[in-house]
Amino acid sequence: MVASTTHPRHLTNAAVEAVSRLQKAGAVMANQSPLLRGINDDPAVLAELWRRLSFIGNTPYYFFQCRPAVGNRMFTVPIEEGYEIVEQAKACVSGLAKRVRYAMSHSSGKIEIVGMSAGRVYMKYHRAAGEDDNGRILVFRSNPNACWLDDYREAASASTVC
Repeated sequence: MVASTTHPRHLTNAAVEAVSRLQKAGAVMANQSPLLRGINDDPAVLAELWRRLSFIGNTPYYFFQCRPAVGNRMFTVPIEEGYEIVEQAKACVSGLAKRVRYAMSHSSGKIEIVGMSAGRVYMKYHRAAGEDDNGRILVFRSNPNACWLDDYREAASASTVC
C-alpha cells in the first residue's frame, strides 16, 4: 500500500498507528509525496520525514516533481533546485530512506531525475508510454527555470547532448 505523507507533522500518533495496523494486516507500506514549495522543500524537513517513515516501516519510494496543474504554480520548485534539495536530504539519512526516487509522472511515462553534472541534467524512464523508451536516458542542457520535462529540449539520443 502506498501512503502519501508529505511532511513530518503528518506523522501523528494516529497516522503511525494506522500504518502499524495495515502492516499487521499484511500490507507492505511505501510512501510517495510531491515536492511542495514552502511545505517540504527544505532538506532538513525531508530528511526528518524520510527517517521517520523508514523507522515505522513506510519506506520512502517516490518523491514527485509537482505537476503543472491549474492552481499549483506557487507550490512548484524548479527541477534542478528540487534535485539539489533531494540530494542534500539523502546525505542526511541512511538505509531504506536513501531508496527514495525523485521523479515525475509525465504523459510519456514515469521519469526519474537521476543527476546533474557540468551543465547537464540526466533523467531516466522507469516506465514509458512507448516501449522503446523504457530505461532510456535523457540528457538536457541545464535550465534552472525548468519545472517540467517539457521545459527542456530533449537530446537526439542518450549519447547526444543538446
